[in-house]
Amino acid sequence: MVALAQGGTFTGILLTQTGSYALANSYLVSVGGWLGDYALAIAAMLLLWKIRPKSFLGRSVLAVLIVQNLIGEPPYIASLQFDSAGTLGVLEAAGIGKLPSMAVLETTALVLGLIGIYVAWRVFRTYLSGLFKWIGGRRAGWASLLFVAGGAAEDWFLNLVPGGSALTNNLFFQLVTFIGFLAVFSFLVIPPKLVGIPGTPVIPDGGPTIATVAFIVLLFVEAQIVFFFVLPITIPFP
Repeated sequence: MVALAQGGTFTGILLTQTGSYALANSYLVSVGGWLGDYALAIAAMLLLWKIRPKSFLGRSVLAVLIVQNLIGEPPYIASLQFDSAGTLGVLEAAGIGKLPSMAVLETTALVLGLIGIYVAWRVFRTYLSGLFKWIGGRRAGWASLLFVAGGAAEDWFLNLVPGGSALTNNLFFQLVTFIGFLAVFSFLVIPPKLVGIPGTPVIPDGGPTIATVAFIVLLFVEAQIVFFFVLPITIPFP
């Protein structure tokens, strides 16, 4: 819509296993994806602040949207690929040299990355504290740091390291990472057993039920099956 409004062209949308891309030509299209992602993150933060959903699903969806969009865009900008490469061309066409244009994009990515990680950490820490009433501020802070910093590190690695996409999209790598994350995350979140009270449960009341946790794990497995086996087959045959 932005491309056509500017008198540019739009010939279709490319769907791949790792993402989707609009085949459009316009000098504003190159920054449209960034603005859209940050607009979605801001909208989710406003909803979280104003509505304050009580359900586990509502809070989880908003928290994931905020974290994903705040930490995913900066490394994409820094990669100088796709939209980032288009923005680089726009800056050069505006009379800015290639090296200064690259410096502008990399500096922007770094600043947005640091701000995004901090805001995402604050949001996820609040999310954990509200979900697990017994977790405490310190444990919520460390667990949130693991979640946000781990996600940011994967995104930067994926966008800046050659061959990173092939490694992070490998099924074995994702399963090992998922299991390792659950182990460390649980260690940080679950408090030690209360001393002096025999038979006290490790997890006090107030957290998600076993059925909820089982559903999340099964949903992850199903998503991997669809991603690796169904999607590559259905894309060529819409």
